[in-house]
Formats: sequence, structure tokens, C-alpha cells
Amino acid sequence: MKITHHAVERFLQRVMNIKNVKQQDIQKAYIFLEKETKNIVVNGYKSYFALPSFKQYKAVVIDGSIVTILPRNYKVNVCYKS
Repeated sequence: MKITHHAVERFLQRVMNIKNVKQQDIQKAYIFLEKETKNIVVNGYKSYFALPSFKQYKAVVIDGSIVTILPRNYKVNVCYKS
């Protein structure tokens, strides 16, 4: 599963509470998220799932890529591609 740069930044900002994100932080977080999500299979064009180590957050997936990280209680309007 691909992980976008935006998703990694949101992971650091929202989950890890790092406001000033550095390139080194992004690289480490990207590797961490790749390991965390390597066994996850998502069906459909748009979906979301709880992050394995951070159940209070969810990853939003569009077309096989994690595009952002949101708090779990945040309402997501998932529209399916026709």
C-alpha cells in the first residue's frame, strides 16, 4: 500500500503531536507506517481503517494509497467511485 507525503505529515502532527515536521521525521515515520500497514488489504476505491498501533486514529485510503490520518471519531464521508 502506498503512503502519501501528506498522510505522513498528518501522522506526525496528529498522532505524534509534532508541529514542526522535519524531513528526517518524515522519513522515519514513512518507514514506520509502511511496516504497520504492510499486511493490510483494503477493498474498494475509497475506504478507511484503524491504524494498528494507534486505534484512536484511522487512515483514509483512496485508490490503494493512504491519503491522510484522522482521529477515529472524525466523521468520514466515503463516496464510492461509479
